Amino acid sequence: MKFKLSHDLYVKNLNSIRWYASFVGLDIMEPNYKPNILTVLALFAIMLPLLSEFYTIWYYWPNLVKLMESAAIYGIFVQGVAKFYTALRYRKFFEAMYNRLDRFHYEYRHHEKNNATLLLLMERICLVTKLITVQVLFSGFVLAFYPAVQYILKGETIMPFAIVIAFTDPEKMSHFLLNIIVQYYLLIVGIAGFLAAESVLILFVTSVAGYADVLKNKIDEMNDSLLGIEHVDDRTTVKFKLREILMLHQRVLEYENDLDQRYYLNNWVQVASILFNLTGALFGCYVSSSFNMYALAIAVVIQLFELCLLGTILSIKVSDRNEEIEQAFYNSLWYLMDRSEKKDFMIMFHKSQHAVEMTVASMAPLNIVLFIAIMQKIYAFAMMLMSFFE
Repeated sequence: MKFKLSHDLYVKNLNSIRWYASFVGLDIMEPNYKPNILTVLALFAIMLPLLSEFYTIWYYWPNLVKLMESAAIYGIFVQGVAKFYTALRYRKFFEAMYNRLDRFHYEYRHHEKNNATLLLLMERICLVTKLITVQVLFSGFVLAFYPAVQYILKGETIMPFAIVIAFTDPEKMSHFLLNIIVQYYLLIVGIAGFLAAESVLILFVTSVAGYADVLKNKIDEMNDSLLGIEHVDDRTTVKFKLREILMLHQRVLEYENDLDQRYYLNNWVQVASILFNLTGALFGCYVSSSFNMYALAIAVVIQLFELCLLGTILSIKVSDRNEEIEQAFYNSLWYLMDRSEKKDFMIMFHKSQHAVEMTVASMAPLNIVLFIAIMQKIYAFAMMLMSFFE
């Protein structure tokens, strides 16, 4: 279906996110939302293996391969708890962000240039979301069917995850079935929950590009107005355009600041847990050649790359490093403004040079440079473990 209005495509994207979130009882856009039975079940299912990790270590000790596979999966559960907490604790923030973006797209639905710009952005957001969906579903498919394939080909009874529920023994059939039921339920809610969380992150961060592009369009319109009244005393049109730019720029700064504050914890937990995920997965790939670990390693690398790429997009669009907003201000016809107009415009220009960027617990900027550094460290650590194992 071809959309003509960015607002319509935004609503479609939001409805998809809500559908995924409903599987874990976190459809916070539902009127008068309250946690329900699905919320409780999902939270219990996530916490159960998380709290069972110490028992899992005791159960598999000293099998280093199983312990590393367990560490790889454990990082996923840590992420899941952090995302769950963020959604519940800051649901008013997410609701406000959804409404803010809805209003933004609705305002420019009849503005030909801005609507075209935002529509192109939403099409790209939907495309990236579909690619992430395919990747997550593929990884989930491998994790779900690998035990069945192993049983058919080799007669082995294995579980999708190297996590054992506390006080159970998978060697016993009843305990094995209990673990299998819990793990397959976790696969369902985990896929839905991660798709919702990743889709929201993509939507929120890349929407900054929409704000920046619309702001540039408004500056272009103001430039046209400045040229049109160069020899005329009535500057009402210019002042109106300047006021629009001031208000939109303030919205950009507020949006960016809220985004960094609310994803502060999520970014730190996600990057820290990926260290466990990827180290354990790489070790499993090398030692046991497990398809589960290959699928998990691919998924985790893509997830880390996506997170760092979104941080880079935010930096390019609104930070003080080669950003487009600052260039738009700098290249404007500000020298045709009167004194009061120049004063307001210079304040905006100054603020555009001190924009906030997404970080990992304020320790490092979230960008592609960080992605490369993390991958190098993980690879070096994994190689050290492999040499120790051999």
